[in-house]
Amino acid sequence: MDAGLAAVLGALAGSVATIGAALATGWTAREQAKLAARSEHLRQRRDARQVIYEEFIDAAQAHADLTKLLLAPVPEELSDLQRMRILPQGMDLATVISEAKSLSEKLSKVSTRVQLAGPKDVSTAAALVDEKSSDVYVSLSLMALPAYPGMPSLAEQWREGAMRYVDFSEARDNFFERARIALDNDGTKK
Repeated sequence: MDAGLAAVLGALAGSVATIGAALATGWTAREQAKLAARSEHLRQRRDARQVIYEEFIDAAQAHADLTKLLLAPVPEELSDLQRMRILPQGMDLATVISEAKSLSEKLSKVSTRVQLAGPKDVSTAAALVDEKSSDVYVSLSLMALPAYPGMPSLAEQWREGAMRYVDFSEARDNFFERARIALDNDGTKK
C-alpha cells in the first residue's frame, strides 16, 4: 500500500470515529435532556397532586370531625335528641345537618379535582370517599325527619349512621394510603 492511500484511509477512519463519537455524544445529551424534562414534569405533577390531595384530606377530615357524633353511644330513650349532649357545643341538629351538607358538597367538588389529577387508584379512592360522605350526610338528614309509621326508630337510624360513618372512615384511610403511594412514586414504577 502506498503512503498516500494509507494517509487517506487513516484520515477516513479518524473522520468516521469523530462522527461516531459526535453522534454518541448527541444521542446521550438528548437522552439526558429527555430524562431531565420527564423528571421535572413528574415533580410538577406530584406537587400539583399534593396540593389537591391535601385539600381533599382537609375537607374529608372536617366532614369526619363534624359527623363523628354518629359514633356516640345510643341511649335507650331517644325522645329528646338535645338531652343526649352529643352535638357540638352551641349547635343543634339542623345546624349540624346544614354544615354536613356544605362539607359534603365541598368534598364532592374537590373529589372531582382529585379524579382529574389521578392516578386511577387515587381517583377511585376519592370517588368512594365522596360516596361514603354523602351516605353519612343522608343518614344524618334522616334523623331529623319527623317520625312516621314504618320508619325505623331513631336508635336504628343512629346505628345505621354509625355504620356508614365507619365505612366513610375506612374509605378515607384508604384514600390517605393511595395518595401517599402516588406521591412517593418517583416515575420508575407504573
